[in-house]
Amino acid sequence: MINVKKAVFVFCAAVGFAGAISSSAYALPTRETCEEAYTACVTDGDAGACTLVKRLCGVYGIYL
Repeated sequence: MINVKKAVFVFCAAVGFAGAISSSAYALPTRETCEEAYTACVTDGDAGACTLVKRLCGVYGIYL
């Protein structure tokens, strides 16, 4: 019975770890998307575009 408990624990730990990794993974936007979002943020004051630029566009050297 102890082996079954260990197996269930290891399985649950593996599923939790995989879920944590997959929920933190995201695709970076393209440079073109970042430039358009920057323009929308500065020109139109689009809050969603500003958030995108702040969070993900620093890779391309695009900052607010």
